Amino acid sequence: MARFSKRSKISADMVGESAMSDVAFLLLVFFIVSTTFPEIGLTLILPSKAGEVKEVARSNVMQIVTARTGLYFIGTEETPTPLEALRGRVKETLTENEKLIISVESHPDAPYGRMIDVLDEVMLSYNELQEAGVSRDRRISLKMLDVE
Repeated sequence: MARFSKRSKISADMVGESAMSDVAFLLLVFFIVSTTFPEIGLTLILPSKAGEVKEVARSNVMQIVTARTGLYFIGTEETPTPLEALRGRVKETLTENEKLIISVESHPDAPYGRMIDVLDEVMLSYNELQEAGVSRDRRISLKMLDVE
């Protein structure tokens, strides 16, 4: 008959704590790598590379330009438009023209936040028109001016 040998007694003190921290670190790395994060950014539909080019009448385009100094100009106007008046001008033009395309253009040296301010005002004007019952397609073009 076979005899069973005595089991060796291993106490909890003999198990190293460094192995526990290694396992915890590997689990942490695994969960960070396998987690998917939601994409956060501008909710604009951008045209594809293979998009078709269409001729647009100049009367259907509202050009808002942010100058190097951070001032805002609408179209070919010589005087700058204050940011507070921009939303009213956009709403007025959107009400008059159903096919309006708003071109937001910025000088390369203009403060980045100024272009975002213009885009916010344009989006707020679309939202206010929608709340008033006037539905317009959001046609917004973002450009960086080619100025040397």
